[in-house]
Amino acid sequence: MAETSADILADILMEEIFGVKKPVMGMVHFLPLPGSPLYDAAGGVKKIRDAAMKDAEALVAAGFDGLSFSNEGDRPYLSDVDKTTVAVMSSVISEVASHFRKPFGLSVLADPEAAIAIGSATGANYVRIFLSWVFVSDWGIVDPCAGGLQRFRRNCGGMGLRVFANISGHTEPLGGRKLKDIAAGAVKFGLADAVCLAGTTAGSPIAGKDLQQAKEGAQNAPVIAGTGVSLENVDEMMRLSDGVIVGTSVKIDGDTFNLVDAARAKRFMDRAAEVRATLASCGLHDRELEKEAARP
Repeated sequence: MAETSADILADILMEEIFGVKKPVMGMVHFLPLPGSPLYDAAGGVKKIRDAAMKDAEALVAAGFDGLSFSNEGDRPYLSDVDKTTVAVMSSVISEVASHFRKPFGLSVLADPEAAIAIGSATGANYVRIFLSWVFVSDWGIVDPCAGGLQRFRRNCGGMGLRVFANISGHTEPLGGRKLKDIAAGAVKFGLADAVCLAGTTAGSPIAGKDLQQAKEGAQNAPVIAGTGVSLENVDEMMRLSDGVIVGTSVKIDGDTFNLVDAARAKRFMDRAAEVRATLASCGLHDRELEKEAARP
């Protein structure tokens, strides 16, 4: 399949952030933070920091192109997290990111403003947030205000912070709007730098047709597969998307809330590197054929 101009522009942004086309980002899921129902007060913040450092170390050793932090352990999620969450996430992310010096981003479940604040403070490359449209979720109605969020990003001095807008996953869009149109709205009116899709929950796969629809609507913006990417489907997910975020499939026993399994992570990244090399080779071949066809 020949690369389109949209594919090329999406590749340029991904290379700008990660130094590679079709990057693979590894999830660093935080243990429950102070104040959340499952927080381990005996282990304290040290336990959270140590776990994050260990996960990041396994992902970097496996060859992942970037790290993506999230407060996954803070179930049930809040749409307006408290200042403790912002403080602890900022501290731990800063320490871990400075140690490994990989491109990194983050999400805060389920508070996009907090994500922008933390991302701006820590020098993150991107945030993954709900930016536009209205969704229903397990934690209530998700009703982000793109205008307010983008102005908050400006006021935080975070305009160098890329916005990866969630357009599906963990939620159901209201109004019966097509995924293609949600993607188009996020990019054109929400000013998203990329759009991100997810399955019904962490670790759930994304339908190939959904990625294709998002591609149609996202214009030149990258489309990222944000959940359910595994050794079994990495070929398809990397072919249909401009980058993937991987978490559950490289955890111990494939459980989202466990630590990263270093061996699983290595096997996954070895395969992802093979797939990426094959796709790059095919793209080069297609461009050579196009040049040949254009000669008089």
